[in-house]
Amino acid sequence: MPKQLTTQNATITTAAVEMKTLTVSGKQVTLAVFRQLIKEPLVADDGTLNGSPWGTVNYHPDKCEAETAHWHIVWQKGTELRRAYVNVAPKFDYIAPAGHYQPRSRWYTSTAANQYLTALVYMGLKAGDDPLLAPRPRRSYGHPDETDTYLAELELPAELSRAETFPVLATVAKAATDAADLSASYRAAQAVVDRGLSEYESTTSPDWRAKAIAQRQETAQHYRQKYDEAMAALRVLIERRGGFDAISDTYAAEIDAEEGRRQRHRDARATLAELPQLFIAV
Repeated sequence: MPKQLTTQNATITTAAVEMKTLTVSGKQVTLAVFRQLIKEPLVADDGTLNGSPWGTVNYHPDKCEAETAHWHIVWQKGTELRRAYVNVAPKFDYIAPAGHYQPRSRWYTSTAANQYLTALVYMGLKAGDDPLLAPRPRRSYGHPDETDTYLAELELPAELSRAETFPVLATVAKAATDAADLSASYRAAQAVVDRGLSEYESTTSPDWRAKAIAQRQETAQHYRQKYDEAMAALRVLIERRGGFDAISDTYAAEIDAEEGRRQRHRDARATLAELPQLFIAV
């Protein structure tokens, strides 16, 4: 039968910290014994605790100063002791010493977010007033013209992300980037048609003027046809996923779940911050 685990009631008190002596079955745990404890995560990915935390241990302090703020924690799993290394701040809240977040650590990414952004691009293009059509980085290949939007990956605007405590980074499907680029190309070509001939062009021969107008109209019509085809393909993609409302609902539910998960991580660490420091003999 496994031995029951207990902590000794005796405490060592200093001006700054109260420590409890860590004992098992009446015997004090030494540093060597602590090192032999199985190392296992105390905080699960969903933010819940995998067992009962006992306290923190000042383990190899001379080597910890240069590392990210963390705790060495002794905790109980069933009838056995475990040790865990827990960062004081979850990775999505961690701020580097220079004041910058670790690369991509704070952003939330998922397939549902990608599908939601793709649907937003479609709805915006359909309405003709999509704020996501703001200038984007140029493609890294080929020779894009001035109308290239390249909506590959972006941080969702706060008013669209639905997340209150974290930013969302999403990638759109190629069908959406194709439609967005063709929309921009069509609008640019149509603007040339609407602008008409320049003052100088108006002084050219009637044949030249007629040819120039016809060519510009043909270019605009070409991009319009390609844009309509791209939008049809994008619509099929979205309908295959259940339509905009279904995509939006799935994404919203996922964001709510992530908000809860991140809050549980913060709450768990608030609990761990109140643990007593356990004294172990060298």
